[in-house]
Amino acid sequence: MYPIYHNFYYSNGLLTYERHRAVIEKRSEFYNPWQYRVLCPYTIEGMLWVYNHTVDKVYPVEQKIHFNIQSTSGTNEETEEFIKLMQTPGAIKYMILFILFRFIEHVFIFYLTWRLWNYFIKNKWLLFFALNFLAISLGNAGAAADLTFNTYLDIIFYLIAANMIVYGANSLWLFVIIPFAAFNRETSMMIPALYFISQTDFTQFSFKKLNINKIGWPKKSLWLQTAALYVIFFSIFFYLRWYFGYRPQQVWKVPSGLPMLKLNLFSAVGVKAYFELIGTFGIIPIILYKFKSFPHLLKKWFLFLVPVWFLIHYVSVVAYQPRLFMVPLILIFMPMLLWLIDKEGKRDAQLTHDS
Repeated sequence: MYPIYHNFYYSNGLLTYERHRAVIEKRSEFYNPWQYRVLCPYTIEGMLWVYNHTVDKVYPVEQKIHFNIQSTSGTNEETEEFIKLMQTPGAIKYMILFILFRFIEHVFIFYLTWRLWNYFIKNKWLLFFALNFLAISLGNAGAAADLTFNTYLDIIFYLIAANMIVYGANSLWLFVIIPFAAFNRETSMMIPALYFISQTDFTQFSFKKLNINKIGWPKKSLWLQTAALYVIFFSIFFYLRWYFGYRPQQVWKVPSGLPMLKLNLFSAVGVKAYFELIGTFGIIPIILYKFKSFPHLLKKWFLFLVPVWFLIHYVSVVAYQPRLFMVPLILIFMPMLLWLIDKEGKRDAQLTHDS
């Protein structure tokens, strides 16, 4: 619940209603890319239909609950906005569903994260502590956002794929995941390649020797599956832009590309981004000096995902939205840290026992 509270109290959660309605009515202020991220908005519309035909028949919440705050000292602008919103027909029901939807997303994120991290370490209390750190990170990652359901669903799709990889699930399940992920958010584009890279053996490869012939490539069937997954993904990607009509990405502060990169690196906006990322990651990236010691799988994930992920976001959007960087934190940085703590703890315990 803490990240949901944080979004409402500190980061424009109340704007979710109007932005959601704008997407449904095909008039989104941020048409590209929001209007093309259709999975969450239409899922919520489906939930609203069910709610109206079940719960609302028994307990019509808008007839039972009325918001009106009396104060001798007056109310602030945010409170007035909240009261006005709650008096808008349909808004209360939407808010109930918004909170429920985000809550369910967090349940899946924490469950799948526990499963993923538990593959690398077995200390349950360490995992419990790490999940608390994750909850705070999710809360701190709410800057410049409303409830942004698609971002958290994107995390879920990556976590499902990561769990499939570590626990050896059948790769054909990706044909179920990818269509949903493509309708949700364009950043899921890297999921098929992440699976492919995870099945590739780089243990004998050396950057100094560039002995590419030593790379253990996956079977031909996985090459074909990966190609088919990208055909599906890009078919949905281009279909959505054809169906709604393509519009250029809206300029936010500066155009995407080199101007955005300069803004994110060398400006007051960049300083804000650094501190927002510190509030989300802490100082965890410092552990990269131990990079060679990490499990092979985590090193592959890092080299494939992290540089590209940060580069794409730093050149395309304002980077002080740290929720956009939660996938690398959950899939890579946190497992690395937990693995390091677990390994060092076992080593110290063994040294104490030997002495």
